Amino acid sequence: MFDTDDVYRLLIAGVVLLVGVGSCLAWISAGRRDPAGPAARVFMTVGLVMAALDFGGVGAVLGLSLAALGGLVAWEGQPDPEVPRPRRGGIVVAAAITGLATLAMIEGFGPLASVPEEARAVATVVVASTGALGTLAVADRARVTLRDALRRRFDTTSHAPH
Repeated sequence: MFDTDDVYRLLIAGVVLLVGVGSCLAWISAGRRDPAGPAARVFMTVGLVMAALDFGGVGAVLGLSLAALGGLVAWEGQPDPEVPRPRRGGIVVAAAITGLATLAMIEGFGPLASVPEEARAVATVVVASTGALGTLAVADRARVTLRDALRRRFDTTSHAPH
């Protein structure tokens, strides 16, 4: 079980996890053109989450090593330059906003300070869940956009009107 002093570490790990899962989801459409991508993203995500959860311990060393391995795999296994890329900025922004909203709810910033602590605990779960679903929706939209861009870029059939 985590201590309440670990809230910031848990939030950082949660945001990293959301970015990693969203990135994996966004790149699904390019699976044939990016064969090393899913493994690299999983390694980086798991490594960074381990480092965030055990900062200063063995988990940080192993996690950063795993993240570096994932980074090397991603660098060496990059798809060709003509392969379109998904929009990842929205995923990062949505995950960061989710983390900030969750932190504001946990800590009771501003007008949330007047909400009873028991109600804030329940509301925190709702805010975090809603933010996670919103982040995954942004990632799914990036996946659909990438799929359409790949289809336009590599479609070999002619779409000339008859």
